[in-house]
Amino acid sequence: MAYNVYLAGPDVFLDNAIEHGEKLKLLCSKHGLIGHFPLDNKLDLSANGKHSNASSIYNSNTKLIDMCDALIANIEPFRGVSADPGTAFEIGYAVAKNKLVSLYTSNLNFYKHRVGTSNYKNDKWNIEDFDMVDNLMLLAPTNNVVYESFEKAVIELAKRFI
Repeated sequence: MAYNVYLAGPDVFLDNAIEHGEKLKLLCSKHGLIGHFPLDNKLDLSANGKHSNASSIYNSNTKLIDMCDALIANIEPFRGVSADPGTAFEIGYAVAKNKLVSLYTSNLNFYKHRVGTSNYKNDKWNIEDFDMVDNLMLLAPTNNVVYESFEKAVIELAKRFI
């Protein structure tokens, strides 16, 4: 039996996002999984206003997560020191729906280190320090297991379905 996996992450903002998504889905299929990339939703965003388009994207992505058995998320720091906020929401949504979750990033530096070397190091906020690569609310559902590559995340997720 093949399992459906939602492929979350800021990858949808790449210039070659569709081509990139196809590569991710091919890697999934090599390991017995069916990958679903958010841009697989063929939405016509030309006729509606921006708010309506945003609602359409939200609705289609959450429906895609609903139909999947699991979610693999790219939590690479996105325009800051932490994961993309949309990806963070999708992880939480999948967890709330009792989906299996697998995370990956090529930046395995602890969150505290990232903040401490950023422009945010001297702001008024305390720095979360749990020896995790991102916020505890993202990593706790995976017992702080974060893989160093998409392929490793796919391989390890596929093992959980055996």
